[in-house]
Amino acid sequence: MTYGSLTPEVPLGPFEASLIRVWSAPGKAAKLHATEHCSRVRAGRVTSSELPLRAVVERMCPQCARYGPWGRPGTGVGLFLGALTGLGLLHELGSYGEANEDTFTDDEVKQASVLLLQSPPDDGEDGSDADEEEEDCWRVRREAQQVRDSVVGQWRSAAASLHRSYRLLALFPWLKPWANAGMRLKADHVALLQQQARQLLSREALVAAAGVTAMSTPELPAEEPVFAVLGTPTAVAEQLISLWRRWSRQAADSWEHPREHDHLAYDLVHGMSSRRKGREAALERAQELVAAWTLALRVGTAGEQDERMLLVRLPEQGLDDLLGRDEAFFGRLSEWELGVLACWATDADWEGLTVTLRVPEAVAARLQSQPSALSPLTPDQAGTARDAAPQEPVETMGPGVFDDTPVSERRVVTTGDLRALRTISREVDQLYLVLSVEAGPEVLPLAVLEARVARGGRYVVVAAAGDLPDALVAARREELAADTVTDADPVWTPHISQSSHPNFGCSLGTAEGERLVARLTRGRPRPDAALRCLLFARAVADLRDLGDRYDASGERRDPVPFPVWDGLLAMEQLDLQPFRPVGEDGARGGSGLSLGILASVQLYTTDAAGQFEGRAHSPGCQHQSRDHGLSRYYDLVTVEQMLSAERFDPCSKCGGYATRRLSTTQVAYYRAAHQVHDLAQQVRWVLGHPGLGTDTVSLLAELREWNAASLPDDWFDGDGGERQWSRSIRRLLRQLEAAVTNQSS
Repeated sequence: MTYGSLTPEVPLGPFEASLIRVWSAPGKAAKLHATEHCSRVRAGRVTSSELPLRAVVERMCPQCARYGPWGRPGTGVGLFLGALTGLGLLHELGSYGEANEDTFTDDEVKQASVLLLQSPPDDGEDGSDADEEEEDCWRVRREAQQVRDSVVGQWRSAAASLHRSYRLLALFPWLKPWANAGMRLKADHVALLQQQARQLLSREALVAAAGVTAMSTPELPAEEPVFAVLGTPTAVAEQLISLWRRWSRQAADSWEHPREHDHLAYDLVHGMSSRRKGREAALERAQELVAAWTLALRVGTAGEQDERMLLVRLPEQGLDDLLGRDEAFFGRLSEWELGVLACWATDADWEGLTVTLRVPEAVAARLQSQPSALSPLTPDQAGTARDAAPQEPVETMGPGVFDDTPVSERRVVTTGDLRALRTISREVDQLYLVLSVEAGPEVLPLAVLEARVARGGRYVVVAAAGDLPDALVAARREELAADTVTDADPVWTPHISQSSHPNFGCSLGTAEGERLVARLTRGRPRPDAALRCLLFARAVADLRDLGDRYDASGERRDPVPFPVWDGLLAMEQLDLQPFRPVGEDGARGGSGLSLGILASVQLYTTDAAGQFEGRAHSPGCQHQSRDHGLSRYYDLVTVEQMLSAERFDPCSKCGGYATRRLSTTQVAYYRAAHQVHDLAQQVRWVLGHPGLGTDTVSLLAELREWNAASLPDDWFDGDGGERQWSRSIRRLLRQLEAAVTNQSS
């Protein structure tokens, strides 16, 4: 059986007929290549074509067969090939199946075991020969420790590889019969490495380490005169407590016996000159204390040889976890916990990550009483796990879900498809355009889609953020790239308060959000990805869904890159004065304009209704410690609701809320409303200060221009808002005309 590259012997299941774009030189027998830039292309001219996967496998060049990106990322066939090739299933089946040049022989392991399980050499008599002999003994012991570290490391890697293989096979069950022989070899090799690791570890040391955690803090002789060289009794007490904590921590989490940590006594006089009077006496007393702790441990654990059976569950992490491929679940285990697994595991289910242990009473007590990455199951849980019937086959993935088929031929996405997406893809798109009968088209974060599908929702995936055509993004990207600002220029545009300025309100708009994303991602890898994500995220109904940073398995996810939040939210607050009622005295208050299309603009705050102690804050406010993005802890209100909120108490630093960025039409209406409001303020001033020489001619001309203007149809949702706007303009015009007439007469 050949592993590491995709060969005709590998079953392709439902992906056999999936079309793959390949490149080849002229000729029917020419090799196919996954990319036109393959180094094995020998002809000067290559042509592209789409062929079924089965035909491609038979003719693919060896280099592309092993490393080439055959299918487009994110597609069903792309995920399948990604799970097989590269560092996928074929690589796993070819790894840790038998002994290699790094595997130690049984004789080498036995020889190292003899050296490790005997007590380390004591300090000999003075003399050069004695020193050389002691140095040789320590060197040989260190070499044996290196053998132990290597064997345990190989066992960890082999078990992790076996678990990854199980997870990948669960997604593509038609591969299981073909892979059975390789999986048996891997399981046998894991068992062999565990047996070697067991020989190199001291069970006595592990039991003693378990006893250390049960010890209480001993009496520490801080008042003894011998420790006066260390300082005051208070300082001595602190140093002795620190020594005890270091000794107990290292002794409890080590393969070595606690007696071999007596060197920690030197920490008490660290930094003190060897000529300092009283140093040697203090060191000798510290060594006596450490020896007494070890002696108390021996007395406490003597004769505790009763054994108990435990079923423990290993911690599971994703295949794309940042700890690395060999840390899939062992990465969270301490050295002592690894030793317990190696020495007392009687049966291991590396697929389900459950291990049966037959451990001494002291070890069982520590596992059940102390926080541990090895989670012991309760008797009820253990009985259920043993007696459970074989699990039904999990939902698997196949073609026709993602963008490897026309939208009209897509099938409903399942939990198996989404699980495969999480398992295989390291840089999975987090936003998807989906279609359902109930809600129609929606843009959903992957975590939200997973939750809805798990509850029985039926969705068809239309596209991911990465599927946006480059032609759609290119024009905007070129406009943003044409921005000639340098890194020395300010990132944030200055605030503009004059409504007559052509850029008034632009800092609240979506165009400014795009500029910010482009600026904040300048020089970063894949800057286009953030812009594509922003374009998709704008269609999310509730931006708080993007703040759900943990998926169904509990793993942390970031649905959007950090700069995208600045593209979605403006930390600048809206000036709602034009939309407030006119004051009773006519000189203060708002202008009573309709909110129009601004009524439904979303605002995000920590406390919209004044229900909690303290003031309301926006995301990223310096007065609160939450992240820059949103989460379900925030309230979502509309501008219409905020306008009538009586108990809203905003933070003086941030204004209390963040504004979802306005569209171009909303910015235009916001600017127009403020311009009319400024005119209304001037009219009221004229009415309150007659005869002071105000330029009423220009003011009348502006009002008449607004009165005759044809308003855009999309400024108001209905006729009521437009009538309210017109009435406000006409009322101001009549008031000003009457005032001018009175002044003339």
